[in-house]
Amino acid sequence: MALRTAWRREAVEFGALFTAAGLAHVVSTELGHRESGSALLVGLGGALCVIVAGHLWWAHRRERRPHTAVPLSPARLWRVRAQVRDTPGRLAALAAAIAGIDGNIMSLSSQSDADGTVDELYVRLPAGVSADALVGALTSAGGRAVCVLPATMHELVDPITRTLLLASSVQAEPRRLPTVLATMLDAQLISGDGRPDDRETLSLVAATGGPIRLHRPGMPFTASETARALAMLELAGHVNCPT
Repeated sequence: MALRTAWRREAVEFGALFTAAGLAHVVSTELGHRESGSALLVGLGGALCVIVAGHLWWAHRRERRPHTAVPLSPARLWRVRAQVRDTPGRLAALAAAIAGIDGNIMSLSSQSDADGTVDELYVRLPAGVSADALVGALTSAGGRAVCVLPATMHELVDPITRTLLLASSVQAEPRRLPTVLATMLDAQLISGDGRPDDRETLSLVAATGGPIRLHRPGMPFTASETARALAMLELAGHVNCPT
């Protein structure tokens, strides 16, 4: 099959060559019988040489021209949480709303909460798209209590892997429990007084009896996160009181 295809290609090329040679012969014969035929042939040949030389020079110049990379538009990463009804198609509606404002979902997870399911997304938006536009798009798509906070690329770590690494840190050094909890939940450690309890504040008691208070403004703690924190407390308790 390959040999037959190559033979056909060569036959076409030879046919085109013979046709071009015949046309050149006809033109040269017709012009040769005229008084100005020779001068016209020389002029056509010179013009053809100039055109070919100009084309080669332009192609060579384009090849040597430095290729400048097209700068990418700056983007920002946002951490988003939205309460959604646990019904088919709801997550697809949120994804479509994000795509509608030229956003890109970098990470997605779902958590259980008292008010239903909470979807957590890391969304990259073009610099010209504001966080308010993201909140509006998700709200229109059925999201409730939408929270948007700036994020960094180092936050794009698998939550399970991150929790296991932090658990290993607690086993090695139980005194780091408050700091580990704050890291795991992306929260701030606060003192025991001066701020009332609310959904943005999580109060815990370590196995040693010491209080641990965590605060995360703009991002209420979910039931799943509270369960993770209690599991970490239990792990630290087993380390402090080995059986």
